[in-house]
Amino acid sequence: MSIVRYTNKKTGVVTLYESTSHYDPVTKQSRPIRKYLGKLDPETGELIPSTKRKKKETTTAQASPADLGLQAALEEKTRECKDMERRISELEDQIKKLRAAMSRISIASRSILEISSASIEENET
Repeated sequence: MSIVRYTNKKTGVVTLYESTSHYDPVTKQSRPIRKYLGKLDPETGELIPSTKRKKKETTTAQASPADLGLQAALEEKTRECKDMERRISELEDQIKKLRAAMSRISIASRSILEISSASIEENET
């Protein structure tokens, strides 16, 4: 096992790989198997490791009592938000109905005013 350095001629970035040999019986030759390690920092010369590592996921079985309490509070707040969203939707529907009724009343009042002004003009003449 050895470490192989590759330098990109265009960018000058140096990448490091871990290389191991593997014998291929079909071609009867040795082939390298390489594993990417990361890039080489040009200023310090240190390895910047690759970020393709998976992080451990925490499950509820491993959660502490404080985490469980927070999770319960979160679920309660989520329910409250859904109730509020439903109530907001209902109120918006009521507002639409009231605006439509106000529009009809406004139209009716205008026509009443027109009729009354027309009848006043007729009485004056």
